[in-house]
Amino acid sequence: CRSKQWYQRRVRGNMQTGRLLELLSGHEGPVSSLVFSQGMLISSSWDKTARVWDTFERKGTTDTLILSSDCTAVVARPDGEQVAVATLNSEITIYDLKLSSTVGTIEGRNDLWGGRSKEDLISAASQKRNRCFTSLSYSADGSVLLAGGRSKFICIYNVEQAVLIKRFEVSRNLSYDGMLQFLNSSNMTDQGALDLMETEEHVHGEELPLPGVSKGDFSKRRVNPQINVHSVQFCPTGRSWSAATTEGLLIYSLDSTLTFDPIDLDTDITPQTMHSAINSGELLKALVISLRLNTQHLVQEVLESIPSDQIHYIVSPLPLHHVTALLSFVIELLNTTNHLHYYTLWARAILTVHGPALKKSAPQLSLLNGLISALTSQSRALGTLCDSNQYFLDVILTLGDMHNPPEEVEVF
Repeated sequence: CRSKQWYQRRVRGNMQTGRLLELLSGHEGPVSSLVFSQGMLISSSWDKTARVWDTFERKGTTDTLILSSDCTAVVARPDGEQVAVATLNSEITIYDLKLSSTVGTIEGRNDLWGGRSKEDLISAASQKRNRCFTSLSYSADGSVLLAGGRSKFICIYNVEQAVLIKRFEVSRNLSYDGMLQFLNSSNMTDQGALDLMETEEHVHGEELPLPGVSKGDFSKRRVNPQINVHSVQFCPTGRSWSAATTEGLLIYSLDSTLTFDPIDLDTDITPQTMHSAINSGELLKALVISLRLNTQHLVQEVLESIPSDQIHYIVSPLPLHHVTALLSFVIELLNTTNHLHYYTLWARAILTVHGPALKKSAPQLSLLNGLISALTSQSRALGTLCDSNQYFLDVILTLGDMHNPPEEVEVF
């Protein structure tokens, strides 16, 4: 039938004109996920395959990845050279697009284990085969993969080693279904669990929930939704990530509170030594000391004591590890300080001198994304302010012309 054919195809259209550009067909089952990456479209389907499509040259399928189970999610690495595909058997397959080969497999069945629903007739340990990942997200540098799905856990994996780094439990609310490891045996009878049985209070003719329905019957007064992770996403800066769950929207971030975490600390590296260097005019030495102390207000004090015409000469001799720390402080100050032009000069000097070295280092991509985000937000705020001031000045000038008309000059 028509509907059976259409759910196996992908439609590509123009967002500006709304026109249909291309109709891609090739999957033999429903398409579960789509993602664009570097001019390629990657699709996953329930037919146990993931396909790579060339959307610009319209060559159709350029590569097909055969998997061991139905695909539930697909995500591409930010550089577009690698994709990760989650399947129904709790596996994540890492595929290299340049080599056209599988470079690793992550087995997540044991990581998703936990929780037993009231309708389950088997133990929680035997429910591993019903757990799977339904959402994936790469970090900015592509070294870490975030995964969540039909479980109360969110897992973070190291892609290169294919090992679990950390597992987060999104909720401990026992009112959700599937939270308990063991059910109360006194509530179990020969006919099933007492919580699922109809009582005299139920309306005559009320039907039990359909098989496979995880959210329950919302016509009842009491509903126990099942705990799930619907979507996960890394922040472009790599310092935080969020998850949409049954519990709500959860945001996890690195600790941003003030902590004393010095670098290469020595007996001569003290705030007093830093102030002495500032007073004696040794600005480069003072900056290095503040970066080694790794305290924001000390770094800010040194930066704002350096004249703007000397920024380029101060940045040039800095080693790369100090440049990385300096750029992270500049990004934080761009979001909070009023000296926008001054810290923009620092960002420009750092990128001019050390930009090629930062681009070659994959871990520094998160810093560059953070800089772009900070400059974009400041540009929008400043643009709105300038536009409002421009219109306000236009009104003042117009009112001035109305109250003080130009004098007429007599021509002889």
